[in-house]
Amino acid sequence: MGTIRRNGALILALALLLPLLAACGGGAATQPTAAPGGAAPTAAPAPTNAPAATSAPAPTTAPAATSAPAATAAPGGAMVEGATAGAAGDVTKIKVEDGAELRIVVNGNATEQKLYQDGVARFNKVLPNVKVKLDVNNDNYETNMKAQFAANTAPDVFLLPPQLLGAFGPQGLLLALDDAMNAAGAKTSDYVDSPMKLFQIEGKTYGIPKDFGTLVIFVNNQMAQEAGVDIASIKDWDGLKAAAQKMTKGEGPGKTFGMCLNPDIERYGASMLQKGNPITKDGKATFNQPSGVETIDYWYSFKKDGVGELYKEMGKGWCGEAFSGKKAAMVMEGGWLVPFLADPANGATDLKYTAIELPLPAGGQKGDLLFTNAFGVNAKTKYPNAAAALAIFLTSAANQKALLPSGLATPSLKALANDPYFDTNPTAKLLVQAGSYGTSSDIALGGPTKKGDVAAKINQALEAIFLGQAATKDALDQAAQEVDAILSQ
Repeated sequence: MGTIRRNGALILALALLLPLLAACGGGAATQPTAAPGGAAPTAAPAPTNAPAATSAPAPTTAPAATSAPAATAAPGGAMVEGATAGAAGDVTKIKVEDGAELRIVVNGNATEQKLYQDGVARFNKVLPNVKVKLDVNNDNYETNMKAQFAANTAPDVFLLPPQLLGAFGPQGLLLALDDAMNAAGAKTSDYVDSPMKLFQIEGKTYGIPKDFGTLVIFVNNQMAQEAGVDIASIKDWDGLKAAAQKMTKGEGPGKTFGMCLNPDIERYGASMLQKGNPITKDGKATFNQPSGVETIDYWYSFKKDGVGELYKEMGKGWCGEAFSGKKAAMVMEGGWLVPFLADPANGATDLKYTAIELPLPAGGQKGDLLFTNAFGVNAKTKYPNAAAALAIFLTSAANQKALLPSGLATPSLKALANDPYFDTNPTAKLLVQAGSYGTSSDIALGGPTKKGDVAAKINQALEAIFLGQAATKDALDQAAQEVDAILSQ
């Protein structure tokens, strides 16, 4: 199986160690797909796949996954329950090495660790001769993984966030998975398009997305009813703004707002996409185009008109806390909010809510941002076939279907969007449907190696706008110049 072209060992070591020296201890752990970015100030570390800096804490409770049946044959490549590769493939068709012993590294809280353990147990029922050791690393995951690769102590299989794809891919440190996928009968087209595209470089696949997160509007049912708001009628931007106005009550410290505001490009960028305005395109900033300016002006109007407020101004760590505390009637969040609200520690188990698709601007189109992690394989593994089989199995129909009851992930396999589970879980159904029209956040923000810096520059501009310190166009134009410099490097 092929790999990306490698540089010399010394160059590799220097390339990986230099970011470690700059990191000085690094950031939060990279947990499974949920809220993008860093943790809320008062919460546990947030999964990488939620909007940056203001995201939800990692879920602390979820039911354990159930076992999935073994793979069965299906005509024409249709998904069958229990398929152990892609939508209908079978990892037992991969000729794994005799005596294969693998180490896989993941991170996450106790509930998430249990789900990974269950996945490995399911894999061993299918390929019992492959020994697998599961390690959990919640201490500066990305920095630690770079150190392991630099020291030649990296695992065979590991959780691969987009940032590590950007660091490892060009250095030839990742195993291309296409040959193993072909042997197992798995196709890249089995998976949600944009996340899969993210983990491909020059036509080869270096990671398989294990799930994805996306954005919807959550509405407090009681607050809507008391204000006379018909939630089902909120279809467009005007309707959303009108609903926020009706649900805003009181004055001073006791005021409750119709909308919690989070000036973050990984939220409001989804609204730009709805207006047909990409955030970046062809290596250039495009978020400052007229429709991009209109998008930010729309969201700022909630604050300007007093029907929305920044979560910080409400004394909250993120919008999920404002929603659970009934300080805001509506929030733009993702599936990570569901287990947060279900956790008794957050005091919102009695809160009844409805999730709706992001309302459309006039003349707009469906659009959303997708946040994802993948499983990747070390190019230097002694057992490339067995390692690839494990990565493929963990993203298979058998394993992803078993994870559905946990509520922690939206499956990356297209065919699972039709699973009966979603018929009785309307919020989950909305989230999974967004995969058909959403765009990977990393792709929208210029690629995984640029995304962090690009988002930081745009968010500085958004903060200035929402604090009334700069005009929208002026702030976005300045940010665009800075982003163009980043993208040109």
